[in-house]
Amino acid sequence: MKLFSTKSIIFYSVLGAITAFTIIPFIRGLIDYSPFVEIMITTTIVLPMYAVITRLLRKYLS
Repeated sequence: MKLFSTKSIIFYSVLGAITAFTIIPFIRGLIDYSPFVEIMITTTIVLPMYAVITRLLRKYLS
């Protein structure tokens, strides 16, 4: 996968927007910890999600 190709930039921009405006606020709303702990928990969920989605959509990105 070319990281700076047009398809890759669009894909990660859309994925980042969906993550930032829907998934992360939902996760942070479910837990009530300090902001640092919430960010760490959210990161451990979001990074594997990116890896799985990228593998599933590899045909589109290549």
